[in-house]
Amino acid sequence: PLYSSAASDVYKRQTIGQAGRYLLSARDQHLVADATASRGGPGQAWLAGELLLAALATCAHAVIESHAKGQGWPLASVTVTGASETEGAEPGHYAGIDLTFTLTGVSQARADALVGEYLRICPIYGSVSRGAPVHVRIVAQP
Repeated sequence: PLYSSAASDVYKRQTIGQAGRYLLSARDQHLVADATASRGGPGQAWLAGELLLAALATCAHAVIESHAKGQGWPLASVTVTGASETEGAEPGHYAGIDLTFTLTGVSQARADALVGEYLRICPIYGSVSRGAPVHVRIVAQP
């Protein structure tokens, strides 16, 4: 594959005996995800769009907390709230993603600097925000 790393390979391992429910695996960690009800899934576990928002938020927490610690800034907490809106005219596209950051214990200038560091170095945000190409490889196993 073009981009591969044991730490970043995530794949659908199997369905879980129920249409539209999947077990995702990365390293030795597992997560249950569902297709939406409109796609025949139960829509109860994590949905794909929620996983995307969770990835953005997880990267934000990691970068912001580690950068604040490295600077010696007294960051008490970070809350990242995310929302996405689908593009009505183009199925399969997002009209936009909104992220709201609430940082407690630091000044506005330091909060801006911390979020700026996230925007600068998070590969997930960088890829999503610029619409990085996604390379698709198709393997049929009849």
